[in-house]
Amino acid sequence: MAATTYERLKLHITPEKFYVEACDDGADDVLIIDRVSTEVTLSVKKDIPPSAVTRPIFGILGTIHLVAGNYLIVITKKKKIGEFFNHVIWKAIDFDVLSYKKTITTFLMDLDKIP
Repeated sequence: MAATTYERLKLHITPEKFYVEACDDGADDVLIIDRVSTEVTLSVKKDIPPSAVTRPIFGILGTIHLVAGNYLIVITKKKKIGEFFNHVIWKAIDFDVLSYKKTITTFLMDLDKIP
């Protein structure tokens, strides 16, 4: 099975789940991350609740476990740094760190300012 990459993504946040929606033409995929069980599933756009807080993202860096719990790290800004065989090379330059705890509050981290 071939992997699919997407150019445009939206993050939808509810107190129970994170929804990462593929927004490219013809895309219907949504990655759902349960904030309690940490289970990850693939679904379709119709499953996104209308009450979710929504914002654009450029990718998911991963999940980190800290003393206070699990956090999802998403890429919020990118910068083009070159091309390789007609493929754009991007540098992730800003991130959000989102707690898995049942809240829609986010912890913002500018990694360029960390010594």
